[in-house]
Amino acid sequence: MIFLDLRWLLFGLLLMLVAAALLGGWLDRRRREQFDALGAQAAFEQVPFGWLVLDGARKYRYANPYARRLLGLTSRAGALPEADWVSLLKEDRAAAQGSTTAAGRYRSVALASDKIARWWVTSQNDLDVAFLLDVTAQKQAEQASQYLLSGLSHELRTPLGTILTHLEILLLPDISEEIRQQSLRLLKVEAKRMARLVQLMLELGRLETSAELERRPVDLLASAEQTIAQLSPQAGERDIALSLQADAPLPLVVGDVGRLMQVLLNLLDNVIKHCRPGDQAIVSLEQVEAGVACVVCDTGPGIPAEHLPHVSRRFYRAAPQEIEGSGLGLALVEEILRRHESRLEIESCTEGDETGTCVRFVLPTLQEKEAAT
Repeated sequence: MIFLDLRWLLFGLLLMLVAAALLGGWLDRRRREQFDALGAQAAFEQVPFGWLVLDGARKYRYANPYARRLLGLTSRAGALPEADWVSLLKEDRAAAQGSTTAAGRYRSVALASDKIARWWVTSQNDLDVAFLLDVTAQKQAEQASQYLLSGLSHELRTPLGTILTHLEILLLPDISEEIRQQSLRLLKVEAKRMARLVQLMLELGRLETSAELERRPVDLLASAEQTIAQLSPQAGERDIALSLQADAPLPLVVGDVGRLMQVLLNLLDNVIKHCRPGDQAIVSLEQVEAGVACVVCDTGPGIPAEHLPHVSRRFYRAAPQEIEGSGLGLALVEEILRRHESRLEIESCTEGDETGTCVRFVLPTLQEKEAAT
């Protein structure tokens, strides 16, 4: 009996060891599954694309932060909002579910937030999964490039036509020397006009399709002094006085020094082109609550009120045709300022004893930028 009891005891211990080993293996597997699930979830929380798991007609089981930001969703799971893109998503889900391949459905869609999303929807068992990308910048760059090419081709027609006409004139055997010289002068003028158009269009294109501008501390007072010194000879030739007024000391602003110099050069170039002999222009720099304000005021003839809302549009010209210009200078200025989180304000007077134009913009200072970050 004692022998039988020991045998059963050993058998029981063996069963307990096997059960413990099985339980340990199961617990270990569960821990690995939980770890894998948490790891996958953490990965999807950080991936640089949207991940949306759809469950039911208007519900989603999971949306990672990228998808929530892009689609305006307020929670990780819940009901889809009442929006136009939801019906398009429903169409693509139905198409993906009915597909015999795993190709899924692609679509680019405009969202209410003025963003453009591109998604790929695929069906997996009872769930639909949508991968999303914010392609707003890409679409805007494509549209900007198309607009640039369209505008440039339109604006080049006139100078090209003039050049071709005068080339034909120069080929005539019996033209006078006076006409020959006049044609050559016009050819030079139109060629310079074309070169300037192409240069400015390329500048606009680079601004609109490039990444963020370089941001560094900029001494706006030094930039203004340098700009005035550069353009003073041209202003002197036309008897136009340029001067600078500034608070001292001025805080540093944040921006791309080359682009900000370009803003000042374009604004003062406009002054020199449109002002009359004896007129003057003052560049004023002043510290204000929002940053540093730059104001360029002249005593020129002014801009008629009907033109003011349009002067920064591409190729729009309020000045007479005899005044050289491309209609792109202020468009370039406005785009540069937009990239510096600023905007151009224009006031002008064409009547009375005190005519003239004032343009103003404000740039954030270094301290404000540091406080914001």
